[in-house]
Amino acid sequence: MTRWQAEQQREAIADLYVTAYREPPGAAPPPGPVAGAGAVAQATPAGAPRAGASRPDAGGPGPGPTGGGLAETGRPGGAWSREAAERARAGVERHGRRAFLDRFSEHVGQPEFEMIIASTPTLVGFAYGFQADRTRVWHPGFQAGIPPEIDELTYSRPVFSLAELCVLPAHRRQGIATRLLDQLLARATGPLATATLDATNPPAQHAFASWGWTRTGALLPAAPLPDAAREPEREAWSRRLGR
Repeated sequence: MTRWQAEQQREAIADLYVTAYREPPGAAPPPGPVAGAGAVAQATPAGAPRAGASRPDAGGPGPGPTGGGLAETGRPGGAWSREAAERARAGVERHGRRAFLDRFSEHVGQPEFEMIIASTPTLVGFAYGFQADRTRVWHPGFQAGIPPEIDELTYSRPVFSLAELCVLPAHRRQGIATRLLDQLLARATGPLATATLDATNPPAQHAFASWGWTRTGALLPAAPLPDAAREPEREAWSRRLGR
């Protein structure tokens, strides 16, 4: 899908995104190989990532599958702690329609932007990403430093950032997320694909692991915006592209 085509469908894509993130906590995770696709992980990602989710950090457009249609599991006992309440508030802010449209407008203008949609014929899922410098993708950096093999691989070449992978709840568990992600990465350039997941979202992590991604490391927290809810801990996941 070209940038122009993506822009023409931005409202429909935003509708799908908001619907995909509206499912209740604790929903069953999709089967392995979805940002982000069938509700793909995005990273919800994620079936369905924040591939992804995703919210760009203050320092630049970050990848974002948090698990995007992958449901986050609730805490046992039914009582939410203050930490859980803060995560819920952050999720509402991050996954709102206006926040998504703001991110999408920024992402669609990034280098090597690529987007894949799934329709039946109505829109049921999408995945997109772009090329980015690794310092922007992993802003503000890794808690334990960038792994040596990743450092060498990405030192002088940009990575492909999976920004969103999302599938409607009614269409998950059908392999849509997997196909979306496979087709997107087949068109991606660079030595490595990367995604950022919420560290507290096991379904998204399970989905990405089943797709052949590996956990690269825990990320430092981004500087909080004034009056913003506390963001969940984040971790980077990656998959070699071999090109």
